[in-house]
Amino acid sequence: MMNDINYALMLIKANKLDDAKDLLEELLKSDPQDKDILYNLGMCYTELDEPDKAVRTLSKCVRCYPKYSNAYVALGFAHSRLADYKKAKEYFLKALEIDPENSYALRNLGSTYGNENNYEKAIVCFEKSFSINQEDQQTAYGLGYTYFHTGKLDKADEYLKIVIELNESTKIA
Repeated sequence: MMNDINYALMLIKANKLDDAKDLLEELLKSDPQDKDILYNLGMCYTELDEPDKAVRTLSKCVRCYPKYSNAYVALGFAHSRLADYKKAKEYFLKALEIDPENSYALRNLGSTYGNENNYEKAIVCFEKSFSINQEDQQTAYGLGYTYFHTGKLDKADEYLKIVIELNESTKIA
């Protein structure tokens, strides 16, 4: 079983999400409550633009593992793909209740606040997320983008340069 889940994770890393999804769906049949299978399958569904399936799968994951903060982040992200920002925010906050240092929960909560034009709260979340994970290009971009929208162009410039410095070959750079 472990070899199969590792193979699925390799497929995900290689961006072969359809193949990973198929394998994870197969694995789920023999172990319907496995934390790693549920979480990664939910993530695949989100990335493959099947957020309804993601919500169902990740909801099961958090029911089985109520202290798994990353599953709440993934569930929030799936809800944001459905443009249900209120639900998304609830799940990001739940993840932070479990793990206040979850940089992905902070980043996604910052994005949600940004979508609501609540730039002050967005900046607080992005800043804390970036202080925890300074290699996260998306958080640096979120900071640059948000500072730009608040008219703080020096800060925007600072973070957008960091985005490029972290990895100039990415789409976001």
